[in-house]
Amino acid sequence: MRTFIAVEVPDSAKDRIAQLINHLKSTGTDIKWVEPDNIHVTLKFLGNIETDQPVVIRDGLGAALDSTGSFDLKLGRIGAFPDMNRPRVFWVSIVEGRDELVAMQQRIEAELHARGFVREERPFSPHLTIGRVRSPRGLTKLTDLIGDMAFETEPFTVKRAAVVKSDLKPDGPLYTVIDHVELG
Repeated sequence: MRTFIAVEVPDSAKDRIAQLINHLKSTGTDIKWVEPDNIHVTLKFLGNIETDQPVVIRDGLGAALDSTGSFDLKLGRIGAFPDMNRPRVFWVSIVEGRDELVAMQQRIEAELHARGFVREERPFSPHLTIGRVRSPRGLTKLTDLIGDMAFETEPFTVKRAAVVKSDLKPDGPLYTVIDHVELG
């Protein structure tokens, strides 16, 4: 079972991101845009896990989040990995609540590593992926549009983390939440 741990995004923020994506689609750029229902903040990718591991994951999350109180996130600014000059992935950043999210992710990483999961080597960069580049067609037009664009959402409160199963389908991934662990 292919899984990851995420912070879910409320419908109000997903609606704003869907509007953003629709606007960006107008450039005709060759991007595989993320379906709004699939928008989330990945805290840890676990890969393929065994059927008995969700209990271990839940225990690790419980320990990691026990001392973490709820906090607000606000989304804003659009960017790209590795950068806007050579974009491969487009994202929306977290402009408020970033430090709390990073601390939460570090506790999750430590607790799950102690339970036998592989530690992520790359530093955590909180973001919400909105699209992946398929070819360079139209990229300059898109990056110019993004450079002149303002974007933000209303703040929303993070109260839990989700364990999500990812089934890869020909038309895109299907995400199913298999568990939630409340903060604090």
